[in-house]
Amino acid sequence: MKRNIQSIGNTMLSIISSTVVVLPFMIFLKWGSSHTVVAVLPFVIFYTFRTTGIFFIRGIRTKINSYVLLKIAIYCGLLGSLFGLVGVSFLELELVSGSFLGLSAAWLPMANNTINYYKFENHLTDSKNMGITVLFLTFLGIVLLLPNNYSFVLFFVIYGLMYSLALSSLINIKNYAVQVHDLEDYSYRYLILFLFLFALVFLLRSSRLLLSTLQFDYFVYGTFLLVLCMLILSMFSHHRPQRRVPSDLSYLTILNGALGNYLFLFSSLYAAGYYGHNQLFARFYLPYVLGIAIAPIIGGLVGKESKKISLIGMTIGLILVLITPFFTSSVLILSTFKSVFNSWLTEIYRHQDELPKDKRIWVKYTIQSMGSIAHQFVLMIIGSLLVMGNQSSVKTFFVMTSQKIPTVESRTLMTNWNGIATGILLIGLIVYGLGSAIKINVK
Repeated sequence: MKRNIQSIGNTMLSIISSTVVVLPFMIFLKWGSSHTVVAVLPFVIFYTFRTTGIFFIRGIRTKINSYVLLKIAIYCGLLGSLFGLVGVSFLELELVSGSFLGLSAAWLPMANNTINYYKFENHLTDSKNMGITVLFLTFLGIVLLLPNNYSFVLFFVIYGLMYSLALSSLINIKNYAVQVHDLEDYSYRYLILFLFLFALVFLLRSSRLLLSTLQFDYFVYGTFLLVLCMLILSMFSHHRPQRRVPSDLSYLTILNGALGNYLFLFSSLYAAGYYGHNQLFARFYLPYVLGIAIAPIIGGLVGKESKKISLIGMTIGLILVLITPFFTSSVLILSTFKSVFNSWLTEIYRHQDELPKDKRIWVKYTIQSMGSIAHQFVLMIIGSLLVMGNQSSVKTFFVMTSQKIPTVESRTLMTNWNGIATGILLIGLIVYGLGSAIKINVK
């Protein structure tokens, strides 16, 4: 009986770890479809905490290991689900729900990855039930398609149940021990970076959903100020753990973060602007989630060639994005090989002996978050410049990315924006490929 309960807990934790970034994002975005302040803020606060939470946990004055962080993340998710359920009747509580679920999304996947490696190295059982996995994923998929009131209630009920059951997965790792040298001290630099990035991401997301050009202006000014400060600080800082990561691995990690932002955020904006907001589920979310689901199968088939095959697959996917009729297929390809690539990167960080053992995955998430945020900022500024170049306002830009029915103007903008956004990443992949080829020839 105990083994069955633990198996269910492991299954729930695995599902949450795979979906906590995507599904609450979708439910809070659905909640904010009315574009009022009360409706929009839960999504904005969820996304902001999810994106910047890694900098907060590495910046506060506490030494915390991955087991403790995983437990905190599960409790945060449980509280977020409870507040979300009550918030259906008391709307202001959805903001609290977004905060807790955002922190859970920021911390749970990386802490769970670290603990999974610990289980593997110590031969601890980690059985999962595939039938239950399929059942819960099916339920969650159906819930997202239901009318709003039913959708919100059932989502928070199911997610709260999953978090509750996930607590049983912690039973066989309660003796998790970390040596002092495998931890790291806090850094006020991360806390300062968290505050800056939190403010900028908040301004960016809320400006688009509330159609506020003033907030977007503040975001632009703040971004340039942050870049200037980071350039100055980088000349004097030489003790960050990231500096112990090989340059080519750091480059790939930043690229992984940029690809994640391109795939999840930019592609959804492109689908909304080109096909209309009503087409988002079929054109984007369905192939995106399907790609994540089949990635482990592909990863198992390609084995040691994961890096090479995933880089080729992502390059093909990016090229196909430029051919509009293949957009849905390209999202599926990109999602699949991006997930394979991410798994390969995680495995590589696991063996980075220069980093504190308990914090290796944390460092990976920190670097890729920097890549994701930087890519997001660049793309949004480029998109606004494209609109203003056509004598339109930034507000028009926001409307184009959220309207139900596309227009000729929105499709033209999305096509041009897509060419630039995709081109940046293709250049990034080509530069890495050429650099690797040169190294091989030199050897």
